[in-house]
Amino acid sequence: MSSAIEKLFPGFTPAQKRNLLFYTIGIMCYKLGLESALGAVKTMMTERFNSNPATSANAFATLGLLEGLNQLMQSLGSIAVAPLIFRFKTPHVLAVAISFFATLSLVFLTLEPATGGKLVTYMVKNGKDVPDPSTYGNWSPYILFPLFLLIGGAYGIIELIRRVIPRDIVGGDVAKLKKMDATVHIWYEVAGTGGAFFSAFMIQKLGHVYAICVVPPLFIAAALSWFQVSSAERNLAKIQSGPKRSIGGAIFHYVGVYFSSIVTGARIIFSSRRFIWLIPGYSLGLVYHRYLENGVAPNFSKIVLGDASLAQIMVGGSNFGELCGALIVFIFNTQVKTPIPWVRWDALVLNLLWLIPCLSYQLLSNGTSPQAFAWMVAALFMFISMGWAAGDVSLAAYVQSQLEHNEEDEISEEVSPLGAVMAFLYSSYIAMYFGLNYGLGKYLDIYANKVKTIKNDKNLAYETGIEPFYMIAGVLFSVGCVIIFAGTFIPKGSFAINPEILAGDQFEDEENATVNVLAHESGFKPAK
Repeated sequence: MSSAIEKLFPGFTPAQKRNLLFYTIGIMCYKLGLESALGAVKTMMTERFNSNPATSANAFATLGLLEGLNQLMQSLGSIAVAPLIFRFKTPHVLAVAISFFATLSLVFLTLEPATGGKLVTYMVKNGKDVPDPSTYGNWSPYILFPLFLLIGGAYGIIELIRRVIPRDIVGGDVAKLKKMDATVHIWYEVAGTGGAFFSAFMIQKLGHVYAICVVPPLFIAAALSWFQVSSAERNLAKIQSGPKRSIGGAIFHYVGVYFSSIVTGARIIFSSRRFIWLIPGYSLGLVYHRYLENGVAPNFSKIVLGDASLAQIMVGGSNFGELCGALIVFIFNTQVKTPIPWVRWDALVLNLLWLIPCLSYQLLSNGTSPQAFAWMVAALFMFISMGWAAGDVSLAAYVQSQLEHNEEDEISEEVSPLGAVMAFLYSSYIAMYFGLNYGLGKYLDIYANKVKTIKNDKNLAYETGIEPFYMIAGVLFSVGCVIIFAGTFIPKGSFAINPEILAGDQFEDEENATVNVLAHESGFKPAK
Protein backbone atom coordinates (compact mmCIF):
# COMPACT_ATOMS: atom_id res chain seq x y z
CA MET A 1 0.00 0.00 0.00
CA SER A 2 2.77 2.42 0.94
CA SER A 3 4.61 1.70 -2.33
CA ALA A 4 1.44 2.48 -4.31
CA ILE A 5 1.06 5.81 -2.48
CA GLU A 6 4.72 6.58 -3.14
CA LYS A 7 4.17 6.03 -6.88
CA LEU A 8 1.17 8.33 -6.85
CA PHE A 9 2.94 11.04 -4.85
CA PRO A 10 6.66 10.74 -5.58
CA GLY A 11 8.90 12.99 -3.51
CA PHE A 12 6.23 13.84 -0.92
CA THR A 13 7.48 13.63 2.65
CA PRO A 14 5.44 11.67 5.24
CA ALA A 15 4.30 14.99 6.78
CA GLN A 16 3.17 16.30 3.38
CA LYS A 17 1.24 13.10 2.65
CA ARG A 18 -0.46 13.34 6.04
CA ASN A 19 -1.39 16.99 5.46
CA LEU A 20 -2.66 16.21 1.97
CA LEU A 21 -4.83 13.38 3.34
CA PHE A 22 -6.45 15.49 6.06
CA TYR A 23 -6.87 18.47 3.73
CA THR A 24 -8.54 16.32 1.04
CA ILE A 25 -10.90 14.74 3.57
CA GLY A 26 -11.80 18.22 4.78
CA ILE A 27 -12.33 19.59 1.29
CA MET A 28 -14.69 16.74 0.40
CA CYS A 29 -16.74 17.24 3.58
CA TYR A 30 -16.80 20.97 2.84
CA LYS A 31 -17.98 20.53 -0.74
CA LEU A 32 -20.67 18.02 0.23
CA GLY A 33 -21.95 20.42 2.88
CA LEU A 34 -21.58 23.46 0.65
CA GLU A 35 -23.80 22.01 -2.09
CA SER A 36 -26.42 21.11 0.51
CA ALA A 37 -26.21 24.53 2.17
CA LEU A 38 -26.27 26.68 -0.97
CA GLY A 39 -28.82 24.44 -2.68
CA ALA A 40 -31.17 24.63 0.28
CA VAL A 41 -30.70 28.37 0.88
CA LYS A 42 -31.19 29.30 -2.78
CA THR A 43 -34.29 27.10 -2.97
CA MET A 44 -35.45 28.72 0.26
CA MET A 45 -35.01 32.21 -1.17
CA THR A 46 -36.81 31.34 -4.40
CA GLU A 47 -39.74 29.67 -2.65
CA ARG A 48 -40.10 32.15 0.22
CA PHE A 49 -39.98 35.35 -1.82
CA ASN A 50 -42.43 33.89 -4.37
CA SER A 51 -44.91 32.53 -1.81
CA ASN A 52 -45.01 35.58 0.49
CA PRO A 53 -47.73 38.06 -0.65
CA ALA A 54 -45.60 41.02 0.43
CA THR A 55 -42.64 40.03 -1.77
CA SER A 56 -44.03 37.86 -4.57
CA ALA A 57 -44.57 40.69 -7.09
CA ASN A 58 -40.82 41.49 -7.20
CA ALA A 59 -39.49 38.13 -6.12
CA PHE A 60 -36.93 37.53 -8.87
CA ALA A 61 -35.61 41.10 -8.83
CA THR A 62 -35.13 40.72 -5.07
CA LEU A 63 -33.34 37.42 -5.63
CA GLY A 64 -31.06 39.09 -8.17
CA LEU A 65 -30.23 41.84 -5.69
CA LEU A 66 -29.55 39.32 -2.94
CA GLU A 67 -27.30 37.22 -5.18
CA GLY A 68 -25.34 40.31 -6.20
CA LEU A 69 -24.83 41.40 -2.60
CA ASN A 70 -23.70 37.90 -1.70
CA GLN A 71 -21.07 38.06 -4.46
CA LEU A 72 -19.91 41.42 -3.09
CA MET A 73 -19.61 39.95 0.42
CA GLN A 74 -17.55 37.09 -0.99
CA SER A 75 -15.14 39.67 -2.37
CA LEU A 76 -14.98 41.51 0.97
CA GLY A 77 -14.48 38.22 2.80
CA SER A 78 -11.53 37.41 0.58
CA ILE A 79 -9.96 40.77 1.54
CA ALA A 80 -10.05 39.71 5.21
CA VAL A 81 -7.89 36.68 4.46
CA ALA A 82 -4.55 38.53 4.21
CA PRO A 83 -4.50 40.04 7.74
CA LEU A 84 -5.90 36.83 9.23
CA ILE A 85 -3.36 34.43 7.74
CA PHE A 86 -0.55 36.83 8.70
CA ARG A 87 -1.52 36.41 12.37
CA PHE A 88 -2.84 32.86 12.55
CA LYS A 89 -1.99 29.56 10.90
CA THR A 90 -3.76 29.26 7.56
CA PRO A 91 -5.47 25.89 8.27
CA HIS A 92 -6.82 27.28 11.56
CA VAL A 93 -8.33 30.32 9.85
CA LEU A 94 -9.93 27.97 7.34
CA ALA A 95 -11.34 25.76 10.11
CA VAL A 96 -12.76 28.72 12.07
CA ALA A 97 -14.38 30.17 8.94
CA ILE A 98 -16.18 26.95 8.13
CA SER A 99 -17.24 26.56 11.78
CA PHE A 100 -18.84 30.01 11.53
CA PHE A 101 -20.59 28.87 8.34
CA ALA A 102 -21.90 25.82 10.24
CA THR A 103 -23.23 28.11 12.98
CA LEU A 104 -25.13 30.20 10.44
CA SER A 105 -26.80 27.07 9.09
CA LEU A 106 -28.02 26.27 12.60
CA VAL A 107 -29.92 29.58 12.62
CA PHE A 108 -32.24 28.26 9.90
CA LEU A 109 -32.75 24.96 11.74
CA THR A 110 -33.71 26.88 14.89
CA LEU A 111 -35.85 29.54 13.25
CA GLU A 112 -38.05 27.21 11.18
CA PRO A 113 -39.48 24.93 13.93
CA ALA A 114 -39.74 27.90 16.31
CA THR A 115 -42.17 29.58 13.87
CA GLY A 116 -44.28 26.51 13.09
CA GLY A 117 -42.40 25.10 10.09
CA LYS A 118 -43.07 21.47 9.17
CA LEU A 119 -41.63 18.86 6.84
CA VAL A 120 -42.52 19.67 3.26
CA THR A 121 -45.72 18.40 1.69
CA TYR A 122 -46.76 18.82 -1.93
CA MET A 123 -49.93 20.01 -3.59
CA VAL A 124 -51.08 19.92 -7.21
CA LYS A 125 -51.18 23.18 -9.18
CA ASN A 126 -51.74 23.26 -12.94
CA GLY A 127 -51.00 19.55 -13.08
CA LYS A 128 -47.63 19.91 -11.30
CA ASP A 129 -46.60 18.78 -7.82
CA VAL A 130 -45.35 21.92 -6.07
CA PRO A 131 -44.32 22.56 -2.43
CA ASP A 132 -47.17 23.62 -0.14
CA PRO A 133 -46.34 27.06 1.36
CA SER A 134 -48.59 26.33 4.35
CA THR A 135 -45.85 24.06 5.72
CA TYR A 136 -43.34 26.96 5.86
CA GLY A 137 -42.44 28.63 9.15
CA ASN A 138 -43.97 32.05 9.76
CA TRP A 139 -40.89 34.27 9.47
CA SER A 140 -40.14 37.16 7.13
CA PRO A 141 -38.08 36.26 4.05
CA TYR A 142 -36.15 39.51 4.56
CA ILE A 143 -34.30 37.71 7.37
CA LEU A 144 -32.45 35.99 4.54
CA PHE A 145 -30.62 39.22 3.69
CA PRO A 146 -28.27 39.39 6.72
CA LEU A 147 -27.88 35.61 6.87
CA PHE A 148 -27.05 35.20 3.18
CA LEU A 149 -24.63 38.15 3.31
CA LEU A 150 -22.79 36.63 6.30
CA ILE A 151 -22.67 33.33 4.43
CA GLY A 152 -21.09 35.20 1.51
CA GLY A 153 -18.37 36.62 3.76
CA ALA A 154 -17.50 33.21 5.22
CA TYR A 155 -17.65 31.61 1.77
CA GLY A 156 -15.25 34.25 0.38
CA ILE A 157 -12.71 33.56 3.13
CA ILE A 158 -12.85 29.79 2.58
CA GLU A 159 -12.66 29.96 -1.20
CA LEU A 160 -9.62 32.25 -1.22
CA ILE A 161 -7.73 30.22 1.39
CA ARG A 162 -8.44 27.10 -0.68
CA ARG A 163 -6.33 28.66 -3.42
CA VAL A 164 -3.35 29.66 -1.25
CA ILE A 165 -3.07 26.80 1.24
CA PRO A 166 -1.44 24.26 -1.15
CA ARG A 167 1.85 26.17 -0.86
CA ASP A 168 1.65 25.84 2.94
CA ILE A 169 1.20 22.09 2.59
CA VAL A 170 3.80 21.12 -0.02
CA GLY A 171 5.97 24.24 -0.30
CA GLY A 172 6.99 25.88 -3.58
CA ASP A 173 7.81 22.73 -5.54
CA VAL A 174 5.93 23.15 -8.85
CA ALA A 175 5.63 19.41 -9.52
CA LYS A 176 4.18 18.78 -6.06
CA LEU A 177 1.79 21.72 -6.38
CA LYS A 178 0.46 20.42 -9.71
CA LYS A 179 0.02 16.92 -8.31
CA MET A 180 -1.76 18.23 -5.22
CA ASP A 181 -3.98 20.63 -7.18
CA ALA A 182 -5.01 17.88 -9.61
CA THR A 183 -5.74 15.39 -6.82
CA VAL A 184 -7.72 17.81 -4.68
CA HIS A 185 -9.66 19.24 -7.64
CA ILE A 186 -10.80 15.81 -8.78
CA TRP A 187 -12.08 14.82 -5.33
CA TYR A 188 -13.60 18.29 -4.88
CA GLU A 189 -15.68 17.92 -8.05
CA VAL A 190 -16.63 14.33 -7.21
CA ALA A 191 -17.99 15.58 -3.88
CA GLY A 192 -19.67 18.52 -5.62
CA THR A 193 -21.50 16.30 -8.09
CA GLY A 194 -22.71 13.90 -5.41
CA GLY A 195 -23.54 16.77 -3.06
CA ALA A 196 -25.76 18.54 -5.58
CA PHE A 197 -27.77 15.41 -6.38
CA PHE A 198 -28.02 14.53 -2.67
CA SER A 199 -29.15 18.09 -1.91
CA ALA A 200 -32.01 17.80 -4.44
CA PHE A 201 -33.12 14.52 -2.83
CA MET A 202 -33.03 15.96 0.71
CA ILE A 203 -34.90 19.14 -0.23
CA GLN A 204 -37.67 17.16 -1.92
CA LYS A 205 -38.00 14.82 1.06
CA LEU A 206 -37.58 17.24 3.99
CA GLY A 207 -38.06 20.71 2.56
CA HIS A 208 -35.57 23.50 1.91
CA VAL A 209 -34.94 24.27 5.60
CA TYR A 210 -34.72 20.85 7.23
CA ALA A 211 -32.50 19.63 4.38
CA ILE A 212 -29.79 21.81 5.96
CA CYS A 213 -29.56 19.29 8.83
CA VAL A 214 -26.67 17.54 7.03
CA VAL A 215 -24.61 20.75 6.81
CA PRO A 216 -23.41 21.31 10.43
CA PRO A 217 -21.95 17.80 10.89
CA LEU A 218 -20.23 17.91 7.50
CA PHE A 219 -18.77 21.37 8.14
CA ILE A 220 -17.61 20.45 11.65
CA ALA A 221 -15.98 17.30 10.23
CA ALA A 222 -14.18 19.48 7.69
CA ALA A 223 -13.05 21.88 10.45
CA LEU A 224 -11.71 19.04 12.60
CA SER A 225 -9.88 17.58 9.63
CA TRP A 226 -8.32 20.92 8.68
CA PHE A 227 -7.19 21.51 12.26
CA GLN A 228 -4.96 18.43 11.79
CA VAL A 229 -3.09 20.09 8.91
CA SER A 230 0.26 21.46 10.06
CA SER A 231 1.40 24.80 8.65
CA ALA A 232 4.66 26.71 8.55
CA GLU A 233 5.05 29.88 10.61
CA ARG A 234 6.25 31.91 7.61
CA ASN A 235 3.24 34.25 7.61
CA LEU A 236 3.61 34.98 11.32
CA ALA A 237 7.27 35.83 10.85
CA LYS A 238 6.59 38.28 8.02
CA ILE A 239 4.00 40.29 9.90
CA GLN A 240 6.41 40.89 12.78
CA SER A 241 8.71 42.89 10.50
CA GLY A 242 5.89 45.05 9.14
CA PRO A 243 3.79 47.83 10.70
CA LYS A 244 1.72 46.83 13.71
CA ARG A 245 -2.02 46.98 13.09
CA SER A 246 -5.10 45.60 14.81
CA ILE A 247 -7.23 43.08 12.91
CA GLY A 248 -9.77 45.81 12.15
CA GLY A 249 -7.07 48.24 11.08
CA ALA A 250 -5.44 45.60 8.92
CA ILE A 251 -8.73 44.78 7.19
CA PHE A 252 -9.33 48.49 6.52
CA HIS A 253 -5.79 48.75 5.15
CA TYR A 254 -6.29 45.77 2.83
CA VAL A 255 -9.57 47.19 1.54
CA GLY A 256 -7.50 50.10 0.29
CA VAL A 257 -4.92 47.69 -1.13
CA TYR A 258 -7.71 45.79 -2.91
CA PHE A 259 -9.03 48.88 -4.67
CA SER A 260 -5.48 49.92 -5.50
CA SER A 261 -5.04 46.45 -7.02
CA ILE A 262 -8.10 46.98 -9.21
CA VAL A 263 -6.63 50.21 -10.61
CA THR A 264 -3.25 48.56 -11.20
CA GLY A 265 -4.93 45.54 -12.75
CA ALA A 266 -6.88 47.78 -15.12
CA ARG A 267 -3.63 49.40 -16.29
CA ILE A 268 -2.09 46.01 -16.98
CA ILE A 269 -5.20 44.58 -18.66
CA PHE A 270 -5.60 47.55 -21.02
CA SER A 271 -1.86 47.73 -21.73
CA SER A 272 -1.73 45.14 -24.50
CA ARG A 273 -3.67 42.73 -26.69
CA ARG A 274 -2.45 39.69 -24.75
CA PHE A 275 -4.32 40.83 -21.62
CA ILE A 276 -7.38 42.79 -22.74
CA TRP A 277 -9.02 39.66 -24.20
CA LEU A 278 -9.25 38.26 -20.65
CA ILE A 279 -12.23 40.54 -19.96
CA PRO A 280 -14.54 38.65 -22.36
CA GLY A 281 -12.60 35.38 -22.09
CA TYR A 282 -12.42 35.14 -18.30
CA SER A 283 -14.76 37.66 -16.64
CA LEU A 284 -17.69 37.39 -19.07
CA GLY A 285 -17.28 33.61 -19.31
CA LEU A 286 -17.54 33.41 -15.52
CA VAL A 287 -20.65 35.62 -15.55
CA TYR A 288 -22.44 33.26 -17.93
CA HIS A 289 -21.37 30.16 -16.00
CA ARG A 290 -22.57 31.58 -12.69
CA TYR A 291 -25.86 32.72 -14.19
CA LEU A 292 -26.32 29.28 -15.71
CA GLU A 293 -26.20 27.67 -12.25
CA ASN A 294 -27.58 30.48 -10.07
CA GLY A 295 -30.01 32.08 -12.50
CA VAL A 296 -31.25 29.82 -15.29
CA ALA A 297 -31.42 26.67 -13.14
CA PRO A 298 -33.45 27.97 -10.13
CA ASN A 299 -35.56 30.43 -12.14
CA PHE A 300 -36.58 27.89 -14.77
CA SER A 301 -37.21 25.29 -12.05
CA LYS A 302 -39.53 27.59 -10.14
CA ILE A 303 -41.36 29.39 -12.96
CA VAL A 304 -41.76 26.51 -15.41
CA LEU A 305 -41.32 23.27 -13.44
CA GLY A 306 -42.96 24.58 -10.27
CA ASP A 307 -40.32 23.35 -7.80
CA ALA A 308 -37.10 25.29 -7.20
CA SER A 309 -35.39 22.24 -5.65
CA LEU A 310 -35.13 20.65 -9.11
CA ALA A 311 -32.40 23.21 -9.84
CA GLN A 312 -30.00 21.10 -7.76
CA ILE A 313 -30.35 18.24 -10.25
CA MET A 314 -29.25 20.64 -12.98
CA VAL A 315 -26.37 21.95 -10.84
CA GLY A 316 -25.26 18.37 -10.23
CA GLY A 317 -24.95 17.87 -13.97
CA SER A 318 -23.01 21.13 -14.21
CA ASN A 319 -20.59 20.04 -11.48
CA PHE A 320 -19.97 16.73 -13.24
CA GLY A 321 -19.25 18.67 -16.42
CA GLU A 322 -16.67 20.75 -14.56
CA LEU A 323 -14.97 17.56 -13.39
CA CYS A 324 -14.86 16.22 -16.95
CA GLY A 325 -13.57 19.55 -18.30
CA ALA A 326 -10.69 19.63 -15.81
CA LEU A 327 -9.78 16.05 -16.66
CA ILE A 328 -9.81 16.81 -20.40
CA VAL A 329 -7.38 19.72 -19.92
CA PHE A 330 -5.18 17.49 -17.77
CA ILE A 331 -5.12 14.78 -20.48
CA PHE A 332 -4.55 17.11 -23.45
CA ASN A 333 -2.26 19.53 -21.64
CA THR A 334 0.66 19.00 -24.04
CA GLN A 335 -1.44 18.93 -27.23
CA VAL A 336 -3.34 22.17 -26.48
CA LYS A 337 -0.74 24.73 -25.42
CA THR A 338 -2.92 27.83 -25.05
CA PRO A 339 -6.41 28.45 -23.60
CA ILE A 340 -7.75 29.72 -26.95
CA PRO A 341 -9.31 26.41 -28.19
CA TRP A 342 -10.93 25.76 -24.80
CA VAL A 343 -12.39 29.28 -24.55
CA ARG A 344 -13.80 28.98 -28.08
CA TRP A 345 -15.40 25.68 -27.15
CA ASP A 346 -16.85 27.35 -24.05
CA ALA A 347 -18.30 30.14 -26.22
CA LEU A 348 -19.82 27.88 -28.86
CA VAL A 349 -21.58 25.51 -26.44
CA LEU A 350 -23.44 28.45 -24.86
CA ASN A 351 -25.78 28.22 -27.87
CA LEU A 352 -27.00 24.84 -26.60
CA LEU A 353 -29.14 26.73 -24.07
CA TRP A 354 -31.60 27.34 -26.94
CA LEU A 355 -32.66 23.71 -26.46
CA ILE A 356 -34.30 24.53 -23.13
CA PRO A 357 -37.03 26.91 -24.37
CA CYS A 358 -37.32 25.21 -27.77
CA LEU A 359 -37.94 21.68 -26.45
CA SER A 360 -39.46 22.22 -23.02
CA TYR A 361 -43.05 22.99 -24.06
CA GLN A 362 -43.28 20.03 -26.43
CA LEU A 363 -41.89 17.59 -23.86
CA LEU A 364 -43.64 18.92 -20.76
CA SER A 365 -47.05 19.34 -22.40
CA ASN A 366 -46.85 15.77 -23.76
CA GLY A 367 -46.38 14.10 -20.40
CA THR A 368 -42.69 14.39 -19.50
CA SER A 369 -42.54 14.96 -15.75
CA PRO A 370 -40.77 18.08 -14.40
CA GLN A 371 -38.22 15.88 -12.61
CA ALA A 372 -37.43 13.92 -15.79
CA PHE A 373 -36.99 17.17 -17.69
CA ALA A 374 -34.65 18.45 -14.97
CA TRP A 375 -32.42 15.41 -15.58
CA MET A 376 -32.40 16.21 -19.31
CA VAL A 377 -31.29 19.76 -18.53
CA ALA A 378 -28.62 18.34 -16.19
CA ALA A 379 -27.14 16.42 -19.13
CA LEU A 380 -27.15 19.62 -21.20
CA PHE A 381 -25.52 21.59 -18.37
CA MET A 382 -22.86 18.89 -18.09
CA PHE A 383 -21.67 19.49 -21.65
CA ILE A 384 -21.82 23.29 -21.33
CA SER A 385 -19.93 23.38 -18.02
CA MET A 386 -17.34 20.99 -19.43
CA GLY A 387 -16.38 23.71 -21.90
CA TRP A 388 -16.34 26.41 -19.21
CA ALA A 389 -14.16 24.37 -16.82
CA ALA A 390 -11.66 23.56 -19.58
CA GLY A 391 -11.41 27.26 -20.39
CA ASP A 392 -11.24 28.35 -16.76
CA VAL A 393 -8.47 25.91 -15.79
CA SER A 394 -6.34 26.77 -18.82
CA LEU A 395 -6.92 30.53 -18.41
CA ALA A 396 -5.74 30.41 -14.79
CA ALA A 397 -2.49 28.76 -15.88
CA TYR A 398 -2.13 31.25 -18.77
CA VAL A 399 -2.50 34.31 -16.52
CA GLN A 400 0.03 32.95 -14.03
CA SER A 401 2.54 32.15 -16.78
CA GLN A 402 2.19 35.65 -18.27
CA LEU A 403 2.60 37.39 -14.92
CA GLU A 404 5.63 35.91 -13.25
CA HIS A 405 6.36 37.55 -9.92
CA ASN A 406 8.45 37.08 -6.80
CA GLU A 407 6.60 36.20 -3.62
CA GLU A 408 8.85 38.34 -1.47
CA ASP A 409 8.12 41.38 -3.65
CA GLU A 410 4.40 40.80 -3.14
CA ILE A 411 4.70 41.14 0.62
CA SER A 412 6.76 44.33 0.50
CA GLU A 413 4.92 46.00 -2.36
CA GLU A 414 1.48 44.57 -1.41
CA VAL A 415 0.17 44.84 -4.97
CA SER A 416 1.51 42.06 -7.19
CA PRO A 417 0.85 41.95 -10.93
CA LEU A 418 -0.99 38.63 -10.69
CA GLY A 419 -3.07 39.75 -7.71
CA ALA A 420 -3.89 43.05 -9.42
CA VAL A 421 -5.03 41.40 -12.65
CA MET A 422 -7.17 38.84 -10.83
CA ALA A 423 -8.67 41.57 -8.61
CA PHE A 424 -9.68 43.58 -11.68
CA LEU A 425 -11.07 40.56 -13.54
CA TYR A 426 -13.05 39.36 -10.51
CA SER A 427 -14.38 42.85 -9.78
CA SER A 428 -15.45 43.16 -13.42
CA TYR A 429 -17.27 39.84 -13.06
CA ILE A 430 -19.08 41.02 -9.91
CA ALA A 431 -20.22 44.28 -11.55
CA MET A 432 -21.48 42.52 -14.70
CA TYR A 433 -23.15 39.70 -12.75
CA PHE A 434 -24.88 42.11 -10.36
CA GLY A 435 -26.38 44.18 -13.20
CA LEU A 436 -27.36 41.14 -15.25
CA ASN A 437 -28.97 39.25 -12.37
CA TYR A 438 -30.99 42.19 -11.11
CA GLY A 439 -32.12 43.32 -14.56
CA LEU A 440 -33.19 39.84 -15.64
CA GLY A 441 -34.91 39.36 -12.29
CA LYS A 442 -37.23 42.30 -13.04
CA TYR A 443 -37.85 40.86 -16.51
CA LEU A 444 -38.71 37.43 -15.09
CA ASP A 445 -41.11 38.89 -12.51
CA ILE A 446 -43.42 39.99 -15.34
CA TYR A 447 -43.90 36.40 -16.53
CA ALA A 448 -43.75 34.78 -13.09
CA ASN A 449 -46.67 36.96 -11.96
CA LYS A 450 -48.66 35.91 -15.04
CA VAL A 451 -48.03 32.22 -14.25
CA LYS A 452 -49.25 32.71 -10.67
CA THR A 453 -52.65 33.86 -11.93
CA ILE A 454 -53.20 30.79 -14.14
CA LYS A 455 -55.41 28.09 -12.64
CA ASN A 456 -56.17 24.60 -13.96
CA ASP A 457 -54.47 25.11 -17.32
CA LYS A 458 -51.16 23.25 -17.33
CA ASN A 459 -50.28 23.94 -20.95
CA LEU A 460 -50.92 27.68 -20.66
CA ALA A 461 -48.79 27.79 -17.51
CA TYR A 462 -45.95 26.03 -19.34
CA GLU A 463 -46.26 28.27 -22.39
CA THR A 464 -46.29 31.49 -20.34
CA GLY A 465 -43.41 30.42 -18.08
CA ILE A 466 -41.19 29.31 -20.97
CA GLU A 467 -41.60 32.54 -22.97
CA PRO A 468 -38.92 34.68 -21.18
CA PHE A 469 -36.33 31.92 -21.54
CA TYR A 470 -36.24 32.38 -25.31
CA MET A 471 -34.62 35.73 -24.53
CA ILE A 472 -32.60 34.64 -21.47
CA ALA A 473 -31.42 31.12 -22.34
CA GLY A 474 -31.45 31.81 -26.07
CA VAL A 475 -30.66 35.32 -27.27
CA LEU A 476 -28.65 36.38 -24.22
CA PHE A 477 -26.36 33.34 -24.27
CA SER A 478 -25.88 33.60 -28.04
CA VAL A 479 -24.78 37.23 -27.60
CA GLY A 480 -22.31 35.97 -25.00
CA CYS A 481 -21.05 33.40 -27.50
CA VAL A 482 -20.35 36.08 -30.09
CA ILE A 483 -18.53 38.40 -27.66
CA ILE A 484 -16.39 35.68 -26.05
CA PHE A 485 -15.59 34.00 -29.37
CA ALA A 486 -14.64 37.31 -31.00
CA GLY A 487 -12.45 38.14 -28.02
CA THR A 488 -10.29 35.06 -28.62
CA PHE A 489 -8.97 36.65 -31.83
CA ILE A 490 -7.52 39.68 -30.03
CA PRO A 491 -4.12 38.20 -28.95
CA LYS A 492 -1.42 38.05 -31.58
CA GLY A 493 -1.10 34.56 -33.03
CA SER A 494 -4.65 33.54 -32.08
CA PHE A 495 -6.04 33.10 -35.62
CA ALA A 496 -4.76 29.51 -35.70
CA ILE A 497 -7.20 26.78 -34.67
CA ASN A 498 -4.78 25.53 -32.03
CA PRO A 499 -2.13 28.26 -31.52
CA GLU A 500 1.30 27.13 -30.36
CA ILE A 501 2.00 30.38 -28.51
CA LEU A 502 0.38 33.74 -27.85
CA ALA A 503 2.05 37.15 -27.53
CA GLY A 504 5.52 36.01 -28.61
CA ASP A 505 8.79 37.86 -28.26
CA GLN A 506 8.15 40.04 -31.32
CA PHE A 507 4.86 41.27 -29.89
CA GLU A 508 6.46 41.96 -26.53
CA ASP A 509 9.12 44.06 -28.25
CA GLU A 510 6.42 46.10 -29.97
CA GLU A 511 4.77 46.84 -26.65
CA ASN A 512 8.01 47.20 -24.67
CA ALA A 513 7.72 50.94 -24.00
CA THR A 514 4.20 50.68 -22.59
CA VAL A 515 5.04 47.68 -20.44
CA ASN A 516 8.15 49.35 -18.98
CA VAL A 517 6.09 52.33 -17.85
CA LEU A 518 3.60 50.02 -16.17
CA ALA A 519 6.45 48.05 -14.60
CA HIS A 520 7.72 51.17 -12.88
CA GLU A 521 4.27 52.19 -11.62
CA SER A 522 2.87 48.84 -10.48
CA GLY A 523 5.67 46.32 -10.13
CA PHE A 524 4.52 44.56 -13.31
CA LYS A 525 7.14 42.24 -14.81
CA PRO A 526 6.72 41.24 -18.45
CA ALA A 527 6.43 37.51 -19.04
CA LYS A 528 9.55 35.87 -20.36
